[in-house]
Amino acid sequence: MFGRGRTEPVVEPVEWDCPGLFSVTTLVRVSTLRRGKLTGPPAVRVPVMLGGVRHFAPMAFVAATAGEHPSYALYAAVSPDTLLCSLLPEKGGARYRVTDADGTELGTVHRTPAAKRTVQHSWWLRQPGHADIVARYHWARGSAKDIAARGKETAVRGAGSVVGGVVDSVLSFGAEDTNSRSAPAKAITWLADGDEEPTAMTAGHVDGVTTYTPRVGWLDRRLAFALGVLRES
Repeated sequence: MFGRGRTEPVVEPVEWDCPGLFSVTTLVRVSTLRRGKLTGPPAVRVPVMLGGVRHFAPMAFVAATAGEHPSYALYAAVSPDTLLCSLLPEKGGARYRVTDADGTELGTVHRTPAAKRTVQHSWWLRQPGHADIVARYHWARGSAKDIAARGKETAVRGAGSVVGGVVDSVLSFGAEDTNSRSAPAKAITWLADGDEEPTAMTAGHVDGVTTYTPRVGWLDRRLAFALGVLRES
């Protein structure tokens, strides 16, 4: 796409609080007929077109600690020394507390694997003052909080049960959106039941890269970033 001898266009960083969709990826430029894909450090990125080719401009760089349940820190791409938020693991990585640069809690990101039969994706959000944000199937009855609670109850009932684990595996096969290359790309919708605008966030794909789009003004964008970081890690 770029002629021989031509340099790559500069992919300028973007302000983290700009509205619209975002991705959590290392992809900087998609592959073209002349060149392979270009990658960079893990970051929250936004798709942009430069010279007729899709690029992913950074909004926030992602740093992670080592370990089974790593913690994460997000820094503004336009000002790499500026901490946007931290993701701190709790309950063995089943929950992450998200705080701002001053340590104030923005919300929490939870994982409920046992709820695979009623949710599209096990990662869900809780932001103070608002309904829980859960991606559930259209046929799942009850509120987002009810679904999360049922998942916890299922986990307790099934503890130590080999048969229960096998049944859960069969029932949930293909139910949860994954990063597996063999799994079909599925659209995901996170709902905040009881809110005037229940669709809080959606996920889709651009050139094979998962994108996330906050749909309500009250959802803290950093909390949405946190869910994307955990899902793509």
